[in-house]
Amino acid sequence: MTLLEVNSLQTEFKTPGGLVRAVRGISFQVERGETVGVVGESGSGKSVTALSLMRLIPTPPGCIKADSILLEGRDLLSLSSREMQRVRGSQIAMVFQDPFTSLNPTMKLGEQVAETIRVHNSVSATEVKERVLKLFEAMRLPSPEIRYHQYPHEISGGQRQRVMIAIAFACNPKLLIADEPTTALDVTVQAQVLSLMKRLQTEHNTGTLLITHDLGVVAEVCDRALVMYAGQIVESGTVQQIFQSPKHPYTQGLLASLPQIHADSRQRLVSISGQPPDLARLPKGCAFYERCPRRLMDICTQKEPQETVFEDGQTARCFLHGS
Repeated sequence: MTLLEVNSLQTEFKTPGGLVRAVRGISFQVERGETVGVVGESGSGKSVTALSLMRLIPTPPGCIKADSILLEGRDLLSLSSREMQRVRGSQIAMVFQDPFTSLNPTMKLGEQVAETIRVHNSVSATEVKERVLKLFEAMRLPSPEIRYHQYPHEISGGQRQRVMIAIAFACNPKLLIADEPTTALDVTVQAQVLSLMKRLQTEHNTGTLLITHDLGVVAEVCDRALVMYAGQIVESGTVQQIFQSPKHPYTQGLLASLPQIHADSRQRLVSISGQPPDLARLPKGCAFYERCPRRLMDICTQKEPQETVFEDGQTARCFLHGS
């Protein structure tokens, strides 16, 4: 059975400037033990998608709609607030973008992990502490007993991120959502954190939705990738398909902007011209039209392109490949 199946997810926000359509009818799946990367520029709808799956969008001003969001066949949109609280942490866990603001500065680190265990399990205080210390050991945190009694400001950014991952894996969730988990980390610590997440995912057969703007991270740890632009998935496929045979001009632009190891150091990096559209005032037709170097003048401004599914399962939402 598919672990997560999202069908036609839409998330909108009512603002003084108009209705912001942050996520516009996206559908995708995540299998057990699989890592699916979600990539795109800031404002493309990646984080809103994650928060929508967790039902953490404040309503109002937000509004989440979907045909269904199925976790092992159970529709999360049909659950009450109390039922959804039981799902968060035990079945779906999330590693947020900034561990310093996500951790409670007034609580000791051990207590923050222990709180998650206590909420979802009936265990003694002694057993809870033992489980927290084992998690800290698994996270490769030095001196777990000392870390248990420390506050977030007393440890480094990399260690804070490890504590966040410990909280996420405290109850062995079926699905992990990681929102830019390595953004604030240097390259060495980033590699360690990604390796740690991959090891834990393999041990528990956890499905992972990894949100990132870093295509290098996607190439390293993901099985499949979803490319988002202006609230839509404009291309999807295996990592090999996306990197070796990108179909959408936006994906091609993202890949072209990556620095090349053998390139002339004096050569300017390639960039995608222009800015993403205002989601409250989306243009008619293809949202990428104004920035697209391969736009078709007679059709791209007239209607939105539909998704084209290729024989190998790769998809693209572009008039170059379909109607």
